[in-house]
Amino acid sequence: MLTGIDCHRLGNNIKVKSLQMLLDDDKGSVTASAKLTSLEAMRGIASIIVMFHHFCLAFLPSVKEPFPVGLAETPFAWLMRGESAVTFFFVLSGFVLALKFYKRPNYKALATSTLKRLPRLMGPAAISIGLGFLILFFRLNYNGDAASITGSDWLKTFGNAHLPSGFTPTAESAIGQSLLVFLLPDHFGYNSNLWTMRFEYYGSLLVFLLCALAMRVSPVTQLILTIVSAYLFWVYGHAFLPFAAGAYLALLFAWSGPRAIGNIWIAALIGLASVFLLCSLDQDLQVAGSIGLMISLLYCPKLARPLSGRLGRLLGRFSFPLYLVHFLVIASASSFGFTTLYTWSGSYACAVTVAGVVTVFVSLAAATPLLLFDQKWVAAINSITATLSRNAATMYRTYCSRSKGSTETQKAQARSHPGLL
Repeated sequence: MLTGIDCHRLGNNIKVKSLQMLLDDDKGSVTASAKLTSLEAMRGIASIIVMFHHFCLAFLPSVKEPFPVGLAETPFAWLMRGESAVTFFFVLSGFVLALKFYKRPNYKALATSTLKRLPRLMGPAAISIGLGFLILFFRLNYNGDAASITGSDWLKTFGNAHLPSGFTPTAESAIGQSLLVFLLPDHFGYNSNLWTMRFEYYGSLLVFLLCALAMRVSPVTQLILTIVSAYLFWVYGHAFLPFAAGAYLALLFAWSGPRAIGNIWIAALIGLASVFLLCSLDQDLQVAGSIGLMISLLYCPKLARPLSGRLGRLLGRFSFPLYLVHFLVIASASSFGFTTLYTWSGSYACAVTVAGVVTVFVSLAAATPLLLFDQKWVAAINSITATLSRNAATMYRTYCSRSKGSTETQKAQARSHPGLL
């Protein structure tokens, strides 16, 4: 049984460890360690690929056709393969979320990260939903007019949002989507890019579950858990296999340590083969390509060096905000610029060029305040969690102190009245 002094010491230890846990907890992709900067840069590049993918769907739909009409099924398909970029997002999320727990097992930190995951994602996503609401409410979306010229069904349907006929945007529905987009399917009408958020959230929870099972067990047990869980994901949860694959790579990296591929040409060959795999529409090949690309960067510092500087950090910081806002820009400002110039000049090429310039610069302009908000948002979540942790530690110490006082009182009464025993 714990004595009062033991409870007091345990309470202090909980407080100190909780603070360390919060300080060590992830701050999101914008504060990735230097070793992972190249991967964060690849996240930014993947976000740009998604933007280009959507731009082609909107204004250059023929480019998505097979060769010779378009670039599909060619070595350049990865430049516009948004599906592969999203798969890479998922694999990288699984890797980053799991790595720190395999390196430094901590169940308290794992519980904190699990609780913080939803609000961490919800803040920036809610801002983008609010922006989508304003665009639709004030009828600033010109996607229908542009789609009548480009012939893009994707653009016509607001990025496959498939808003019902006579849809009326309301603040209540926008607020509801800010939560439901993470929990239920088909709740991304104000920003169709958010279809990935449900997979991101549930995939994160599955990664945390894998970590909880495999953190403090023997390597043999970890291997068995990996094989069994991989089979279960393959058969019953294939949509979440990218997250599991990233977690498995994190376990391998934690086992192997910072070993390096000495020959840069071998690493480059692995990376090149991975890029070709990412050209495929098959998710399994996309997962394999994502893993291969990450391995080439993780285990070859020379190959990762060009992406590990300021440019790499900048790409990583802008990846999430840029992903959130670029479709809304395409459906509003880009579509307006395209329609206006095409109506005025009759030149499709000029109209597409203007739409491209507008997409890039307006998306970056819109992503910048969202980036600043995201940094403040994550800091606020960490601060609130730290406060709650301190309060919980204080309450526990108070409880232990009262228990100690009650025990001492009972002992004093027993000494004074031995007949009561």
